Amino acid sequence: METDKRIRQKTPLVTRRNFLRTILGVGAGYVYFRYFPFAENTSNVKEAHPPLAKVDRRVPPPSSPPSASPLLFVAHLANAPRYMVTPTYDRSGQAVHPSIVDFKTEYGLESWGGFRYWMALTPFPYFWSTHENPSLLVGQDGLKWHNPPAIKNPLVPRPFGLINRNYNSDPELIYDPNQNMLILYWREYSEGAFEKIWAKKISPNHKPSNKILCVEKKWDHKTGLILSPTVWRKSAKEWYMWTTDGNVTMHSYTSSNGLVWSPPQPCNAPWDAWNGGYIPWHIAAKPNPIEHNVEFLIAGWSKKGTIKDCQLFYATAPMSDPKELRMPLAQPILRRGTGNQWDNGYIYRSSFVREPGNSQTLRIWYSACSNKKVWHFGYTEGQLSQRTPSLV
Repeated sequence: METDKRIRQKTPLVTRRNFLRTILGVGAGYVYFRYFPFAENTSNVKEAHPPLAKVDRRVPPPSSPPSASPLLFVAHLANAPRYMVTPTYDRSGQAVHPSIVDFKTEYGLESWGGFRYWMALTPFPYFWSTHENPSLLVGQDGLKWHNPPAIKNPLVPRPFGLINRNYNSDPELIYDPNQNMLILYWREYSEGAFEKIWAKKISPNHKPSNKILCVEKKWDHKTGLILSPTVWRKSAKEWYMWTTDGNVTMHSYTSSNGLVWSPPQPCNAPWDAWNGGYIPWHIAAKPNPIEHNVEFLIAGWSKKGTIKDCQLFYATAPMSDPKELRMPLAQPILRRGTGNQWDNGYIYRSSFVREPGNSQTLRIWYSACSNKKVWHFGYTEGQLSQRTPSLV
């Protein structure tokens, strides 16, 4: 009798549980397949972060009308499981701010100066700026790097002055097919005095030129900094450069030769209201001729956070008006690693190459630090698929 009584008491409870499970399962299945209609099987793909959120209607449109193409969406890219080995002149192996030229993908050349890939970078061991002097590495596969023959790193010595108050930073590497030269740009900083952007040309036989002064700005708290120059060579007589000011503004410059630059002009700032507002910090630009855009990868952080929340987000500008930037993605594409990953500090400046043709694949080399202040590079890639989700 006691057993029969327990059975009678439990039977309604089990029925209610099964009923609730059924309702929740059906509801979850509906939400999943209604709002996340994946076109391919991703059961074997590991994602470091959850899928993109739906479009936030509160984000205001850019100051110019968007193009007719649908919004670009991308799943958060997976963080590199391990960092690349990058030899540095100071023997620390720690490096930041990669800028990469892939001659085969970008220019149709199997190699240049004997190598397919050239990369500019600076050592930055444990945030020690005195070592932050521009250097070059070369490789054939984009993953294994070594010092180029006949080039002694660093190409630029440390500036004269007090340690950590006078230093180099922020290299950018560009190829000029008309001159058949690489051009290395970098920033020199003297606290309370000036900032300068310099350039050096490198020939196919690995011979660097003397440095050339491109931009000079006296120290001014009101107008901010000139950080992270990134350059697009549109043609032999039309060049563009962008810098950030350490706050919310990005500036654009023009040039007829890549060396003498116009005064800066402010760009629009779609990130100022995007997802509550972001601060653009370090930037990289590359042309996308298929879509007639310049693409940007921007390392920055939410206004609600700090530099330790630095992530990588994506922007574009029409080639016809490179100051009019847009934010076509709903969320950042790369965040810091989790747990004990090598990149669990924050994401920093990155370089990228778009696969040729109509491919939506971006190959990205990113710099990041651990929470122990150790700097390295990682490699990841992902597709930007053209989809317009339901705005619900």
